[in-house]
Parts: sequence; structure tokens; C-alpha cells
Amino acid sequence: MIALLIELQASFEEKLTNYQEKRKVPLLSNIELRAIERTAKRTRREYIIKLLEKRFGNLPENLVENINKIDDISIL
Repeated sequence: MIALLIELQASFEEKLTNYQEKRKVPLLSNIELRAIERTAKRTRREYIIKLLEKRFGNLPENLVENINKIDDISIL
């Protein structure tokens, strides 16, 4: 499922880039793009934690902290 999301995101970004190049006007500002990326990271972290909790029950606090420290979206 995550691989599919990544493929869809890559496809969307490619189409958006092509559109922006044609128009020469960005659809989203850098601030909006950073907010979207932060939200995607937070959502993926929460999803991973929920999946692990569903599979293994309560997780050690240090594991949850380590998951929340992951900043590279490709790892998430």
C-alpha cells in the first residue's frame, strides 16, 4: 500500500512539474509544500505506530520515540 502511495505521489509530482513548467507559475508555494511534507511524515509515522500496536500490542516508549524521530520520508 505504501509503495502504491509513493508511485501515485511520484506520478502526481511529475505531472504537476510538467504543468508548472508550461505555465511558469507555481501552484503551491514553498511554505505550502513544506506543510504538506510535514503532514505526510506525521501521518505515516502515526500509521506505522498504529500498525505495530495492532500487531504487537503496546509498544515500548523508546520505539515510539525512535519512529517519531525518523525524518526521511522514504524510510517511512
